[in-house]
Order: sequence, then C-alpha cells, then structure tokens
Amino acid sequence: MATIIDVAKLAGVSQGTASNVLNGKGNVSSEKIRAVEEAARRLGYTINERARILRKGSGNIICVIVPSMENRNYRDFYYCLKNYAEVRGFIVELLVTNNNRKCEYDMLQRAKAVMAFGVAAVTCMNQEECREAYAGFENLCFVERHGAEHYPYFGFDYELAGKRIAEKVISEDFHRIAVITDSMRFSNEHDFSRGLCSRFRGGKVKYTHITTDNRRVSHSMIDLLMKEEDYDAVVTSNIRFAEKIRHVVENFSLEQPIPIFTLSSVTSLPEQDYRKYELNYGLLGRAVAETLIGESGEKQAQPEQLFENDGFRLWNQMECGSRPVKQLRILTIDSPETMILKGLARLYTKETGTQILFDVYAYDDIYEQFLKAEKKDVYDIFRLDVTWLSWLAERILVPLDEIDADIGSCYQEYIPSLIKKYSVVHGRAYALPVTPSTQLLFYRKDLFENTAVRRLYSETYHSELKVPKSFTEYNQIAEFFAENEHLEQNYYSNLTLGNLGVTATEFLTRLFSHKKHLYEKDGRVVINDQAGIQALEELVTAKRYSDKKVVRWWTTSAKDFAEGKLAMMINFSNYASEILGSGSRVVGNIGVAMVPGRNPIYGGGTIGISKNSSCKQDALAFIKWLTSDPVASGMAALGSVSPSIKTYSKYHYRLYADLYGGRPCFRENRKNEDSLCRSRTCV
Repeated sequence: MATIIDVAKLAGVSQGTASNVLNGKGNVSSEKIRAVEEAARRLGYTINERARILRKGSGNIICVIVPSMENRNYRDFYYCLKNYAEVRGFIVELLVTNNNRKCEYDMLQRAKAVMAFGVAAVTCMNQEECREAYAGFENLCFVERHGAEHYPYFGFDYELAGKRIAEKVISEDFHRIAVITDSMRFSNEHDFSRGLCSRFRGGKVKYTHITTDNRRVSHSMIDLLMKEEDYDAVVTSNIRFAEKIRHVVENFSLEQPIPIFTLSSVTSLPEQDYRKYELNYGLLGRAVAETLIGESGEKQAQPEQLFENDGFRLWNQMECGSRPVKQLRILTIDSPETMILKGLARLYTKETGTQILFDVYAYDDIYEQFLKAEKKDVYDIFRLDVTWLSWLAERILVPLDEIDADIGSCYQEYIPSLIKKYSVVHGRAYALPVTPSTQLLFYRKDLFENTAVRRLYSETYHSELKVPKSFTEYNQIAEFFAENEHLEQNYYSNLTLGNLGVTATEFLTRLFSHKKHLYEKDGRVVINDQAGIQALEELVTAKRYSDKKVVRWWTTSAKDFAEGKLAMMINFSNYASEILGSGSRVVGNIGVAMVPGRNPIYGGGTIGISKNSSCKQDALAFIKWLTSDPVASGMAALGSVSPSIKTYSKYHYRLYADLYGGRPCFRENRKNEDSLCRSRTCV
C-alpha cells in the first residue's frame, strides 16, 4: 500500500508539501498541487480517515442507526438528515440493525470506533439496555422509539394516528378489520395500537390484532387469509408492511382487493393502493440533523419533540359544481412546468370527469395568442408569464372576486410576498401564483473548491476564488475558466440572448446589481445613466466568455450546465429540474447562491381565468386546486416550484436547495413580506 512518502517521492516534493496538498493546507503552488494529486492518483493513495480523526481528537461523522432501509419512512428520514448534514461538512454513516439487539450493539461499537460526532438512533432496545449500550455518547437523539431517558426524542403522536385511522375505518363503514403491527415492545407501535383499539373497542368494528416483523409479515398475512376470515380492510403501522400485505392479497385472495390503511411518510403524489395517514419523516430527519449539529436555534434540545401529524392529505379538494363541465382549455407557454401541469391535470380529470386541454406555444408566439384571445372565447384559463400580468390582466382576465367574493381566503395558502407580485393588479386579484421562480447563480462546487484550481486562480489574479458578489468579479471568474490554458479543460459561463425579451433580462440582471429600481421617482424609466452604462459594459464583457452559439432560451443554458460545459450560470430557479436530469454530469457538484448584486429578477407563472370563458366557476375550482397543497407540493417534488408556504415550512422539498449546496430562496416566516427574494420584474 502506498504511503505519503511514496507520493512525495513520485511528485518530486517534500513529505510536508505532499501532506499539505492532500490535507488541503499550506501555501503550495498550483504546479506542485497538480503533481501531488497526479502522483496520489497513479499510486492509488487514499488518506487514512481513521488516523486523521485520531490526530484531530474528534470526528465529523454522524451515525444513523435504523432497523431497515426497506421502509420508506426510514429512507426519507436518513436522506434528509444526510443531505442537510453533508452540505455542512459532515459525513453521515448508515448503520442497519434489522431490529436485532446484538447487531445494534455492534453498530454502536462502530460509532465509537470512528469517534462519531453524533448519533441518531431508531433503537430496538429497551430503556435499561439503551442506558448501558449508549453510555458515552453525549450528542445523541432517539427517533420514533423512546430510548434512554434524558436524551432528546423525536417522533410523532402515534396514538393520535391510531385514533384517526380507526375513525376513518368506521366512517367508511368497514366492520371486520385485520390489524398488523410490529412488536408492542416498541413505543411507537404500542402507542399506535392503543389509539386504534380505543376507537374500535365497544363499537361495531371487530378486529384481529397480530404482531409480526418485516421478515414474517407476508407469512402472517397468508395465515390470516388461510383461516378464511372475511376481512373487509387491513390496518398496519408502516408502509413496508402495507406493500408486502398488498402483494399477498393480490396473489392469494380471489376476492376484490382489500383496502389497506397504513402509516406512511409523506409522498409526492397520491397512491391508489393505500389509504395513507402521513407522517413527515423527511422533516424529522432535518430537525434531528439541526439538533446534532447545533443549528436548531436552541441552546439545549427539548427532551421530547413531537411533530405534527400530516394525516390524510386530501388530493381531491375541488370546489366545482355538482355537474362539472366536460372540458377546460388552457393556453400556456412552453416551459419545464408544462409537462408537470399536464400530468397533475389527469388527477383532476379522474376525480371530476373534466378534460383539461392544453395549447402550448413558444415564448415568441404566445403573446399574439393572448391578444387574439381578448375578443374570442377559445380559452378558459391562461397560464401567464408573471412579467405580462400587469399588461394583460385587465384585457383578458376576469377579476377573481367576480367569481368568488371570498377569493382572499385562499391567500393564506401562499407565500405572502407572492400575492402582490403574482395576483393583484390595481388592487384587484386577477390570477393565482402557480409556478413562481427567481434568478439564482448556479456554479460548479467541484471547480470552485478544487485546491489546484483555487491556487491557480490566486496566482493569476492575486485574489481568492469565491462565489462572485459583483459582476466585475463574475466576469473575472468567467475569463479564468474560459481562457486559462493551465486548466484541464475550459468552461464557459452562460448568456441567453435568443430574442429581445430574454436579452433584456440579461441586461436588467446587471442593471439591478447597481440600482434597486427601474423607475425614477418621477415615474420615468432610465437606463442610460451610469448604472445602465456599466451594466451594458459588463454584458458585453460577459459575451466574450460565453459559448459562441446563440442560446435562445434558458432551457438550453440549463442543459449546457448539466452537460458540464459551464462553470457557472445565472438562470431561473424553475429550470433546476433541467440540471438534475438522468444524463446530468454535475449532480452532487452544484452550488447555488444569490445573483451578484442580490437583486434578482423574478419570473415563472401565474394563472387566471379568461373573461370570455363560459365556465368560470369550474375554471376557478381547477386553478385553486392546482395552486394549493398537496397538489402544489406535488409539483415541487416533480421538479417545479410551489407557491404554497407548506411546501417549504413543512415538507422536505426545502432541502433541494441544500442538495445544491446553497440555501432555499423561500423562507418560512409568514411575517416576512420579502420571503421571496427581493426582485424586479423584466419590463
């Protein structure tokens, strides 16, 4: 096995220099950095992490102990904790126990061996066993199941979950129930069963309760079926049990499918196979990570933190009349969200019978269609770019309060700052926010954090390579990546200049880094002042370091970034899904920051109803359904951006920004009217 001495010898440097390079320390030239890294690669040398931890005296490893990764709940918990911790410099190690005490004890020895910074555990031990086995861990959280006393516990109200499922079963008039749970020695299972049975007991419902485990649940269900009992519903305590039970029922029962009521982590879209009572394990994972790392905002964690149960999320909350119309026709711009909207519209059609028809036009063609629609009744709904709302609202849209006098009541669903920007024109609501977005600076973390690249930049410009805060810095970094001959390859920065509208956006992005407003106090638009001249000069300079091809739309820029052609890119947040496609070469290496000047343009879509529509009430029912939770959160999970505040305050989609290495644009605090990045529209 190669040693650091071998690396130093092959690279032609001292052992100290090799050590500094491999540990990211010291003032070493870019030439020597490249030599050491190449030598280490050729020799297959890797840093001994265990030795590094011992030298340091503590690790940056967080150990997550779970019974299984087959259960969706634990997967959501683990990945959200992992994503949050890793962008803050921690390593997260997964330890699986299979609900075996001996295995869990061995996993704890592993955690001690790596000198874990913190431990999050779904334990299968009782309190006395936990006190002994977990002794010595100061930074410790128990999750879902109670462990040793005096340590933080994170979970949900499982007893309430049992009661609510029982009430649902009773309300749907089921009478013979099979209840299948894990062992009653686990506190969450015990509490769930207590709540469930307290509602069943003494009523018309007859139930059989059996306990099993993940390996035997299929056999347990087969045994029930073979006894020829006539069960008309099954209730279980976790989604993995439900999946296995569904498989058994489909293959061994000749009767109609049996409804399965189950606890489940929050899911992106509805599932027809199960009646899910949802618990937000993703949010739980983030909260545990915050506590272990010490970013929860509390000096000392509360001994018990129970998170709100999401419960039965209603995907069919629609306010259309008793006889819904046969179809609604939508005019929309071609955008990443269009396919998502089409997919979600099918859920609406399935529930109501109303066909949702889409007419999709490119940016260059759609404005003319809007003007034609002013005098025709072809369309019922318009999905507008927000930049056009103030121009077109009074010409083609009906004020929403003419359809529903209480339209303001739905505003509590949305991020507060969206209402003024995406809904109201001259004091009246004409539309609802549907796919809001704002400009962001995307950059390649692997390039910006590479030791050799950073040193080469320092040697070239005598300054540190860091995320640019001004367009002067932006252009200098663009020049470095596009033209430095010592890089293994050159990378461009993007410019989208396909038509007057998008070209104006590139100019205004730079203009707003120098001035806050487009309008002067007297209402005049001024762009030929010093700020405008400087912005134009910065745009001309940026053109030198962009790809020579003409990029007509932001989709192309996003795809170029995904293909690894760009070192950085300014684009709208709703194009992030284009960066994370299956063929992306940059997943895991994406950084996100505010645009230089911190005054981005906002964009995305708003949705309103044609003043010429003959079915305005049904059209309003559709757009309210589309822009509210859980449908709006479903859009976020599919790669769009949600206007619903719940998406970011409750569900773990807010972690997507952490996945890129940045912070989310949307804030949770309702009191902050600037919860969407302070922006100026492209006029």
